[in-house]
Amino acid sequence: MQRPNDPYIYLYVMGEWYCYNPYEPPLGSGAMGDVYKGYRCKNGALIAIKKVKDAYANNIQIRQRAKQEASLAFRHPNLVEMIGYCEYAPDYGPIFILSNFVQGENIDEYVKNLGDVTNRVEKICNAICSVLSALDYVHSRGVIHRDIKPSNIMVENGSNVRLMDLGIARMNGGNKFSSFGFIGTPEYSAPEQLLREQNGMAVQINATTDIYELGITFYELLTGENPMACAEEAMTLTKQMKEPLPASDKIPRKLMQVIWKATEKEQSARYQTALEFKNAIQEALLPDPSWQERCSVWMQENVITLVAITLGMAALLFIILMMI
Repeated sequence: MQRPNDPYIYLYVMGEWYCYNPYEPPLGSGAMGDVYKGYRCKNGALIAIKKVKDAYANNIQIRQRAKQEASLAFRHPNLVEMIGYCEYAPDYGPIFILSNFVQGENIDEYVKNLGDVTNRVEKICNAICSVLSALDYVHSRGVIHRDIKPSNIMVENGSNVRLMDLGIARMNGGNKFSSFGFIGTPEYSAPEQLLREQNGMAVQINATTDIYELGITFYELLTGENPMACAEEAMTLTKQMKEPLPASDKIPRKLMQVIWKATEKEQSARYQTALEFKNAIQEALLPDPSWQERCSVWMQENVITLVAITLGMAALLFIILMMI
């Protein structure tokens, strides 16, 4: 609703009025829509209002997904909380998705601002682990994000990490329809997002798809570049299908092993859950055990063998003594 001589558009959602000024520059834009700074009318509190672009607004599937996104009543410190959904008519016209406002910066900007601090790698790992906590939560509720990338991860007030864009991302990748027939963001998409079938069977999009995308994102944040990105989309897709991530001297050896496993081309070879990926990152950050610790572990793991060797040597010594 818009009133005469008033630039603001008013939206009635879940029993409350909200508004935004469409003439102000959006906070962010993508192929599917624009996000504006909005306000709760009763107290002026900031909110975020996503307006799906008119070119997609009359698509039945997109309208259904928009409703689903707005209805995800998730409460998690690493997710953006939804407020609701607004449409002028049930089958056509503008679509608005309202959520709580996140004051912060995209994670790639956050990492850039870290500079060369001594604990840079640890800070990036902690941020990725926060995303994995959010993914563990949504995966347990049957939601696959399908568009994990730096622009969909916000760092709030320099500390708390929030994963953005649920719901619509499950259908359209939150970004664009590829000219090569798949739905997603080429530079981060898992191989199964590019295929219709594999070995005669339908390809499954599941939790490992998000794990792959986050693995690519993780690598990019640590190195400053996405090795899958090419000038031609076809080349990017070929890399995603066939080429592993190259080793980088900017990534510690143990952490590189973790990222390689997360971005395996075969889904069954990756970490199968977000929690498994998170635990692997945390383990990779631990210092290497000392020589004494390694010896202690080896002895604990081989205690039966050591006992057998000791008894054997004692028996052999007894026999030798008897023969003297």
